[in-house]
Order: sequence, then structure tokens, then C-alpha cells
Amino acid sequence: MLITYEPKSGDDEAAMADKLQLIDTIQRLGVGYHFETEIEEALEKVYDKGDGLFNNMDDKGTDLYHATLRFRLLRQHGFPVSHDWFTKLKDNEGRFNEWLSTNDQGLLSLYEAAHMAFNGEDILDEALSFATKTLKCSILPQTINPRFQKHINFALRFPVWKCIPRLLARYYIDFYSEDPSHNQKLLMLAKLDFNMVQNIHQQELREISNWWQSLQVTTNFPYARDRVVECYFCINAIYFEPKYRLARTILNKVFLTLSLVDDTFDNFATYEELQILTEAIQRFDGEAIEALPDTMKNIYRVIVNTYDEINVEVGKLGSSFGVEYAKAELEREREHVASAVECYVKENLSASRDEAVESFRNEISIAWKDATEEYCQNPTPLPVALTQRILNYARCSHVLYEKGDGYTDPYLLKAHIASLFIDHVPL
Repeated sequence: MLITYEPKSGDDEAAMADKLQLIDTIQRLGVGYHFETEIEEALEKVYDKGDGLFNNMDDKGTDLYHATLRFRLLRQHGFPVSHDWFTKLKDNEGRFNEWLSTNDQGLLSLYEAAHMAFNGEDILDEALSFATKTLKCSILPQTINPRFQKHINFALRFPVWKCIPRLLARYYIDFYSEDPSHNQKLLMLAKLDFNMVQNIHQQELREISNWWQSLQVTTNFPYARDRVVECYFCINAIYFEPKYRLARTILNKVFLTLSLVDDTFDNFATYEELQILTEAIQRFDGEAIEALPDTMKNIYRVIVNTYDEINVEVGKLGSSFGVEYAKAELEREREHVASAVECYVKENLSASRDEAVESFRNEISIAWKDATEEYCQNPTPLPVALTQRILNYARCSHVLYEKGDGYTDPYLLKAHIASLFIDHVPL
């Protein structure tokens, strides 16, 4: 599609702008994984063209949208683009120009681009703060187009760089379909692809639910949380593509097993029982179960059997499965389990809860910049297929904890789960 697509514009700069917009649309619609090679080749040509979109922008920011879009797309694909250009958006007194607030589309693109900041790129931090504040103010009077107002609200919650790909795709399919100038073939491809992949995910959910029921959790582990769908939501956020079906199956079983272990530690076993269980897990042999109290034997069997099942599946690929035991740190509001915020307040007696939350937000912001810089390296020391999963894990956390603990309180994820795994996209 990217190869055969003929831009509407004739001159090089306009044609490049059209191509950038097409790439962005394809990725937002969730079908970018079908065109990875074509997208990389197209962006390489855009990069080779130089900074034309930056240099040609007039003092009213006529092409602010495409200039910031170019920066974001090139950076997220590992091309070395400088942030110095953003100084053009400031006046002689070092403040962002007032005309930026009159360009809603360009301002939103600036907001999205600013999320690509590395540590030390202060001007992007300033741009993000300015764009966020201005966008929030722009939707208060409700003077802008309702459709675009909804678009801004979604972006303020889930910027492209931090949004789960499937969640973004499901939203953007609806948004794009309301665009009078949308590409009908591209839209239909996105709808069909979403529904096809959703069918695969629904089948996987049935399979993992049957596996969970086979553990007789209600009988053997009455204290445990039933979070099969929520767990699958998280795994799906990391690997959604059909080719990663085995990875999703393995990771689902691992996460659900860890969730059982977590509940056993936090809400069931005594300290002495947990010591014996931990020693048995570290030994990880068939005889270890004999030393366990009856209350701990069921959970140990689940751990060993899950490992064996995964080993068999991976063995079919000609590999072996090695795993080190690690306790999942899924925080929940239990009386004897302190949250990170509570720990911070206890360690900093003069700090309020709000100050603790703000401190963690700052730490998260720094961590995001670290992750962004590592991911956007070119050449990257690790395969993109691997770093993409790490990035998606961070995106999942952003969505999961947007309004609280979405794992502990499944109501917070109810709408997301319905849109991804229950409701088909109308054709």
C-alpha cells in the first residue's frame, strides 16, 4: 500500500507530508505490523530528504502538524533527529508563541511528539507542559468540533507513545471512520483485521479459561482472585499479533500461576508455611512436595505442572524452557500489604499522600525517558521484536494504573476489555 500509494500533492515537501500522514494513520489503525518493511523504507526516504518540513514552517506554524509528526515518527523508528528545532516555537523571551494555541491539530501533534523526549531534553518537557495545559483549556469552552474534542480527550489520557496498540486501534477505527476524507479501503482493512485478530484472541481466552478451571481454583484456592480476563488483557497488550500465540499462552499461564502464588503469600499461608514453600520451589524437584504441609501441596503442584506444560510446548520448537522463580509484585489493597505510596509516606514522615504520588509520577517520567531513549537507539543492541515487548509492558502499566489498580479492581478495565475482546467492529 505504501509503495503503490500516490500522494495527492505534487511537490516533494507536500508529498512527504502526505506520506507521513498515511504512515501515522496506518499505525494508529493497528495494521502497521503488516507493512513494517514498507514503513521503514518510506521513513528512510523521509529522513534522507532532510529537515525541509522544519525549515519551511512559517512564523505562524502553518506546517506545525507535519513537522512534529516527522519528528515523532522518525524518532520512534530509531532515526537520529535533534530536538533543537523546537526552539523555533519560542518567542524572543523564551516562551512558546501564542499562535500555537490557535492551531489545534498542530498543537495536538506537538503534544504527541513531546512524549518522545529523552532525559535532558528540557525543551520537550516544556513543550509537553505547554501543550497539555493549552489543550485542556481548549476543550473547556467546548468551542471546537465535538469530534476533535473527543480526540483530544483520548490523547490526554492515552498519548500514542504510551497507549496499548490494540486499544489505540479500536478507538482510532471509530474516529477515522468519521473523517469525510478517509480512505475507504484502508478503513475496511483495519476493521477486518481487527475482527479477525479479535476472533483469535477470543479463542485463546476460552482455552486459558478452561485451563484455569482445570486447576479447580474455587475448591483448591478459595482465597485467590479470579483474574483470567484481566491477566489476558495485560498479556495481549504485550503480544497482540497472531504469530505470538504461543508466547501469549505461556505468559498467561506464568502470570496466572504467579497470581496464585501472590495470593497465597499475601492472604493465606503462615510465615512458617511460606518458608517451607519457598525452599521447595528453590529445590524444584519431585521429592520436595513430601516436605510440604498439606495446605501448600496444591500450589506447589500447580507451579511444577505449569512449568512442565510450558516445557513440553517449547520443546516442540526444539528449545528448552528455563525459568527462575520470581514473586509477582501485584499490589493490592489488603490490610497487611502496604502500597508504595504508604511506604513512601512512612519513610518520609513530613510527606503527604499527594506528595508521594507526585514523587512517583516524576520517577515514572524519568523511567519513560530512559525506556524511550533505549528503544529509539539505532542500531539497537537488542532486536526490536524484543524491545517492543518491553515497551508494550510499560504501556500496559500506563493503562492498567490510569485510575487505580486495574488488576485488583477489574471494574476499571471493564470498558477496555469489552472493546477488545467482546464487541466486534461494525463493518
